[in-house]
Amino acid sequence: MSIDQSGSVSDEMLAAFYSELNKLADVATFTVIPFDTQVAEDKVYVWKKGEKRKRERVLYGGTCFNAPTEFVNKGKYDGHICLTDMCAPKPKPSKCPRMWMTDSRNGSNPYFKTNERIVIVDK
Repeated sequence: MSIDQSGSVSDEMLAAFYSELNKLADVATFTVIPFDTQVAEDKVYVWKKGEKRKRERVLYGGTCFNAPTEFVNKGKYDGHICLTDMCAPKPKPSKCPRMWMTDSRNGSNPYFKTNERIVIVDK
């Protein structure tokens, strides 16, 4: 689960992402990977099933989707969900299934074209 922490992701969008992740944590454990132009490796953590967390912003830079893709490609992950405003160039291919989560405004007009699934989340 990579979370876009770039400056273009509003606090409201970030809160919506965390709301969805709190729901997911009711049924699953997953790894959270914060990124902007790079992955904040010292901030990567496992969100355990049943835990509730508040919105947390740890970065404010630009956006590069290659950063979380490379991080996931090096690990042993069976899937990659990227929570983002989709405002950056198309990343390199993922070695595991990847999907995107964004709001309706960015999902209806993404910065790049993809055949990967885009899920719309609005507050």
